[in-house]
Amino acid sequence: MKDRMLVVVLVLVAFGGSVCVAGDWPQFRGPDRSGISTETGLLTAWPEGGPKLLWQYQNLGKGYASVSVANGSIYTTG
Repeated sequence: MKDRMLVVVLVLVAFGGSVCVAGDWPQFRGPDRSGISTETGLLTAWPEGGPKLLWQYQNLGKGYASVSVANGSIYTTG
């Protein structure tokens, strides 16, 4: 299972830029590696009590890896 996950991550890293979809961040610092999002309609101020929590993950571990977001999934190295 661990080897399979490593292969998937390596393939995504190698070919991530060629399958870029609008709104996805399939590689380090975004689709064009600038670190600048092109999303529109973002809030200019937080609502009272902060934004609604959409999802959360526990026990990811400690590290210094970045993440990539593509096709509704989040990828990182561990």
